[in-house]
Amino acid sequence: MAKQTRYRIHRRQLLWGTLACFTCLLAPSAAEAKTYGSYQIAQFRREATPEPSNTPIPLPRFYARHVEEGNKLLAQNRISEAMEEFFTAKTINPDYYPTYVGMGNAYKMRGQLEQAMEQYQIAVRLLNPSYASEDMLRAEYFAERRQYRQAIDSYWEVLRIDPQAGNYYTLAMRHLRFGNDRQAIKAFEEAANIDDDYAAPHFQLGNLYFRDNKLQKAVDPYKKAVQMEPNNPLYRFGLGTALYKQATSKSKPDMRMVGDATYAFEQALKLGMQVPRLHFNLGTCYILTQRHDDAIRHLEEAVKRGLKDEDAFYNLGNAYFAKGMTSSFTWDGYDNLADPKKLNQNNVKFGYLLKSVYAYEAALKQKSDYAPVYYDLGAAFYRLSELKLTEPFQKAILQNEATQKDYATRGVKFFREDMLNQAIANFKSFQSYSSDAKKRANASKIVDGLEVQLKELKR
Repeated sequence: MAKQTRYRIHRRQLLWGTLACFTCLLAPSAAEAKTYGSYQIAQFRREATPEPSNTPIPLPRFYARHVEEGNKLLAQNRISEAMEEFFTAKTINPDYYPTYVGMGNAYKMRGQLEQAMEQYQIAVRLLNPSYASEDMLRAEYFAERRQYRQAIDSYWEVLRIDPQAGNYYTLAMRHLRFGNDRQAIKAFEEAANIDDDYAAPHFQLGNLYFRDNKLQKAVDPYKKAVQMEPNNPLYRFGLGTALYKQATSKSKPDMRMVGDATYAFEQALKLGMQVPRLHFNLGTCYILTQRHDDAIRHLEEAVKRGLKDEDAFYNLGNAYFAKGMTSSFTWDGYDNLADPKKLNQNNVKFGYLLKSVYAYEAALKQKSDYAPVYYDLGAAFYRLSELKLTEPFQKAILQNEATQKDYATRGVKFFREDMLNQAIANFKSFQSYSSDAKKRANASKIVDGLEVQLKELKR
């Protein structure tokens, strides 16, 4: 019997739950803080507007000229002269936060990281932004532990954002909390237009479009976010998810796009992201691209890390089944498998198929009416019926109390009959739970064929 639908990838297969809460998505944990290898002198395109903002209203600009001159001198590596300009600006107006950004940059160029961090701290406190609370918390975490470079990295994530763009971002997030999606989109777009290096608004736009299943519209802002912050694993994760869902939205997957999604997930993993859903998504991509060992490894990792929903077990079962079916070996019913090569082929295939059965059964424990699982479980039992029950697997098979008496009286010869019965039962369950008339009709034909085989065995 040919397996009818092997790589059925469901809409629920990439259910990354973090999309439900946009405010949680922007920053990873402290342990996953981003590290940037280079820094540029802060550029302030324009002064912040007071609405909506916690940022101080700009004062007259004559002191700002000293900061601008200091930044120019820093760009020329004339650090001492730059510091003189910054000190002059500080004397005129000690509350102008760009002064402290410049001083922090100067100290960093000198390798005086503690002093650089202190200046960034002052700048952030004066700025008091509401749009970068996660980065500020992470910076304080590192500062308290005297991890100066990591603290500087996190403070810089706050200071590099144009305050006006940050304020629009804050407004957009507020609109989201009250369900005003249109206004949120406009505010995110405005933030992105003001600061063309600000990745977060693009990421959140991608989240909104993804949530509304506007997959093509989601991919573009996710790509922009990745281009702006290529070392942000969360942005890679979002891009991969949108690409994968778009690639599998039709009956025939777009394998090139699946490959792009796979690359995005792989990069997120290399950048240190280790959440269970990433391993799940990556393993699911590998099923489609027939990298069976990689699929098994990542799906097993997802389960080990706590992802134990029906889709995790179902896809793991699919990966085991696909790996088992890379072998075309079937037992003829007579060969005693004295040939070590044939015995190994039988046992390796048997092992993967049995693992697929266990995974499918675990999925049904999570969701007993999950129709597709019954179909694939029926296929796994049928494929087992084509193999010989050898000694390494007898204990696992014979533990089924419902059939122990039959095995006791008829021996391992009962194995094929047992597997066919279980295959038939699962295909019938699929017919009961599935709403797809065409697939139910196909399952019915399979059951008819299996029942014929069963009758021939009993003669």
